[in-house]
Amino acid sequence: MAASAVASTPTAPAEARRPLVTIALPTYNRAQYLDRFFTHHIQAFEARGIDFEILVSDNKSTDDTPAIVARWAAADPRIRPVRQIENIGAYGNFLYTWRQSRGEFAIWVGDDDLLVPDVVIGYLGRLAADPNLVMVQAPWMLIDETRDNAEMGTFYRIGGERLFRKGEHEACLDFMLTHHIFPEWFIIRTSVVHDVIEPVTPYAFHYFAHLARALAVGSVLFAPEPFARVTAISKGGVNHSGNSETMDGWDRFRGGVEFFASYIEPAPLADPVASAPLLRRFQEFTIKRMQVAINLHIFAGNWSHAYHLDRRVRAYGQPGCHPDMRPVVSGLCALETLVAEARAQARHLVVLDDMIADDTLESLTPKVREAFIRRRDPRAASPTPKAFALMTPPATDLLGPDDIILDLHAAFRRTPA
Repeated sequence: MAASAVASTPTAPAEARRPLVTIALPTYNRAQYLDRFFTHHIQAFEARGIDFEILVSDNKSTDDTPAIVARWAAADPRIRPVRQIENIGAYGNFLYTWRQSRGEFAIWVGDDDLLVPDVVIGYLGRLAADPNLVMVQAPWMLIDETRDNAEMGTFYRIGGERLFRKGEHEACLDFMLTHHIFPEWFIIRTSVVHDVIEPVTPYAFHYFAHLARALAVGSVLFAPEPFARVTAISKGGVNHSGNSETMDGWDRFRGGVEFFASYIEPAPLADPVASAPLLRRFQEFTIKRMQVAINLHIFAGNWSHAYHLDRRVRAYGQPGCHPDMRPVVSGLCALETLVAEARAQARHLVVLDDMIADDTLESLTPKVREAFIRRRDPRAASPTPKAFALMTPPATDLLGPDDIILDLHAAFRRTPA
């Protein structure tokens, strides 16, 4: 047991039972999903006669998670609960569950996600039948929780199975770039976990690194049928870890494919002329992720992020946000930057000109919107240091000694559509 965690069940004996598969569940403050998670997986795998354990790593939740996990663990010994003594971060929690899985095979599952048991069983059979096969990769079915768990389609599509033998990194890289594959959902043979799964680095998307290392020790099968239903849009908003990565992780994505390519000999990017086609594919791969990120940021109301990403993508002659949305994005970005400029100078209130309609401000996030006040607001004449963003300079009797003036016109000139 790692020093950073304590188990909420008695210490396991030296010869702990080894099930066929570990369903690894790292969780934090998501109590509302746990009953569904346990009910689904226990009933589904028990009905099919699969020997399994559910390893729960509670990242020191502050909601009802400990009580719910304890209740289920008391009723079913196949649930192995662990509560971290401090919050070790999302990726630390993922790593912990991989390292502590006792099954012959292991699957990581989000607390709001559900495995498809019959597909899982099929893939477990493939792994059991071939000792050289260390990992099965598959796309995942995207689910919209806000529309009664409607299916949105799979994250990527492949026409059929493709097996890559140990060391076939070059062929696998071509396959991933062709099908725009993110190798995030897999079943792994736990005997290779320590050779494959590593702590997260900010310089290479870890799932590409996992796959590169897996191919260094054995074969990897890419299969077309999803074995997991994964929440892409939750009722709580854009809070899924995969969404967060897509919104800001495009450089790590490129770093991931470059890391993967480093396993190819001779070095595929060494010759600037010969490597040009591959570099172009890397660029296209990254731009597609940036295009997704633009839409996610628009959905989340992160207008400055969306605006600057849109400009970057357009530099490559590729579409960013929809042309009809560009004036909206640029205008709201200008308003966001006014607040950022004020806060950078320790002014947390911005007196905004009435020409900017209240309806416009409703599209800003609450954190940005709360900074704006109008001239009629009593705080505009208070001694509190603040910023003025008006079409014309404020009257001298309104401007306090510690107030600053922001150039409203320039803010919009800086963000052309």
